[in-house]
Parts: sequence; C-alpha cells; structure tokens
Amino acid sequence: MSLVAAIAASPFLLLYAAAMAHPLPPGTTFDGSEPQGPVIGDSGDCWAGFAFSLRTERPPEEIKRYYEAAPFMRTDADFSELSVSVSQESADHVSVAVGTISSGIGDLRCW
Repeated sequence: MSLVAAIAASPFLLLYAAAMAHPLPPGTTFDGSEPQGPVIGDSGDCWAGFAFSLRTERPPEEIKRYYEAAPFMRTDADFSELSVSVSQESADHVSVAVGTISSGIGDLRCW
C-alpha cells in the first residue's frame, strides 16, 4: 500500500478497527462475510464507511441503537455526520452500514 493510499484509508481503517473491536450486541454473531467499505475523497471532502452482516433475533431498530451508542462512533474529531443504518435481510439476518463524512479543508486524507 502506498503512503498516499494509507493516508487516504486512515479514517476508514480507524473506524473499522474500532467497530470490529467493539463487542457485538447480545445474542448476535457475525454472518461470516467480510466487512466491506470505501473511503472516497474529493477536493477536501471525504466519506468513510463500511458494512457488515449479522445473524440475530434482535429487531433492526435495537441493533441500530446499539451501534449509534457505541464509543467507536466518536473516534475522529474531524469527522461528523456519523450514521448507522440497519436493514432486515431475513428473519435472522441484518445488514449494518456505518458511515461518516469530513469536509475539513486541509485534511490530506480527503484528497
């Protein structure tokens, strides 16, 4: 990985690492698929996010509230508009997407 790519990926990697270290909601396991996520930068704006799948009997709203309250949602002061969305894929399967945006001018991670 080049230095530029590593710098650009840093918001995603920090958010991802913090989220994966956070305990899962009670009664929940990873679905087994690898989490995926982009980091996109453009003229000083950048978006970082990732998605993963869970097996759970908990309702999507409960999973969403759990991740919205998680400490990793406050990992980088330069990023704001943190969001969590959860969608029901089947009776025991939900998809979770976590995203954030930075419009900090001068943040080299976002070019």
